[in-house]
Amino acid sequence: MGCYPHAVPDHRAPDATTDSSAHEFSLQDTIDALDRATQAIAGELDLDRVLQLIVDSVRDLVHARYAALGIVDARGRIERFITSGINAAERAAIGPPPRGHGLLGLIIRESRAYRIPDISRHPATAGFPANHPPMRSFLGVPIRTGGEPIGNFYLTDKQTADEFVEQDQRLVETFA
Repeated sequence: MGCYPHAVPDHRAPDATTDSSAHEFSLQDTIDALDRATQAIAGELDLDRVLQLIVDSVRDLVHARYAALGIVDARGRIERFITSGINAAERAAIGPPPRGHGLLGLIIRESRAYRIPDISRHPATAGFPANHPPMRSFLGVPIRTGGEPIGNFYLTDKQTADEFVEQDQRLVETFA
């Protein structure tokens, strides 16, 4: 792609203060990350590898420790679950993939994004299976094609802040 050769001008007033916290990143960095991700995905032909590249790219884009891509069937159950941030042995120790209960099911049923600062405090939380890594912050975003939901991105543990912010949500929605 590489169609954004120039930095976007800053239109803030000269005396405006900026938030220099770690969770803020420039528009150019975001565009560059999206560009790298889409180039890598476009060059891949194997579906499993494409899905893995997608979930890895989204995780990196918003600085999440963990990410998953859940593809749902016609009944709204997760039929394919691709993870990022854990290795194969850790994934195997967790057991079978989720079916779409708890928070994951909430995103599936309501087909809308959720940002949750602490998973353990949300009423839809169903808990984690044995050997699952602890997780705190959460961002869930539906993926649609032709207006129909086909799956969801699930991201946890924002690494550069305590929780995911609206900008993270917008980035993932754009990617979705």
